[in-house]
Amino acid sequence: MPARRRRPEVRMGRPTLTRERIARAALRVLGRAGPTELTMRNVAADLQVSPRALYNYVSDRDDLLREVMAICHADRPEPRLDPGRWRESLRHYCLDLRSWYRAHPGLLALAHAENLTHLAGPGLLDADDALVGFFLELGLSPQNAYRAWTITVLQVAGFAEIWDTWHDRPPAGLVPAAVPLVPPVPPAGGTAAESWPHLRRISEEATVEPPDALFESVVTMLLAGIEAALLRPAREADAPL
Repeated sequence: MPARRRRPEVRMGRPTLTRERIARAALRVLGRAGPTELTMRNVAADLQVSPRALYNYVSDRDDLLREVMAICHADRPEPRLDPGRWRESLRHYCLDLRSWYRAHPGLLALAHAENLTHLAGPGLLDADDALVGFFLELGLSPQNAYRAWTITVLQVAGFAEIWDTWHDRPPAGLVPAAVPLVPPVPPAGGTAAESWPHLRRISEEATVEPPDALFESVVTMLLAGIEAALLRPAREADAPL
């Protein structure tokens, strides 16, 4: 029986279409322009093909989003969490998770704009289940394990969605590294300056940190909160972190 011919990667100077390539083009459109611009027409333009060509691989926009979800899930880092080295392994997972969010810009905005739950495939919550199990194995109560899981995701996702996005894709004409620590504060003596004494102090005594350094501080404070919860007496196990 003759061997099956492998589909060429490129045809007539353009990459041949597959569901994965179309989904990754959709992610590029999402990262550049946001959920409202994620249309079949714009995805086709990114791939330099006609919109009609996409329908040979995806049946409609929902089918495209289903493939986008599958791609993002496949790319998501697997938690490698060791309770015996919990601080180090949780720090590494936070770094990996931040990189994943940065590699899929606009994904959170899409989740906020549209209900994607009906498009999720099996295994979507595997990583979250592993993270909750890790916190339970450390000795946190179910209530505080829930809090630690939620706060971890909020801290990492929020940092990537707001701070990293602003630095990775700044508005035209803006250089984030040149932006001062706080907006210019009038010198002491003015009415406005008297209302902002603390902002004036950090503008004079603190320095701007690049995102990587600031994220290290975020993770350090997260670890400190979890450690504080672990050290509480059993009767206070469910007290807010």
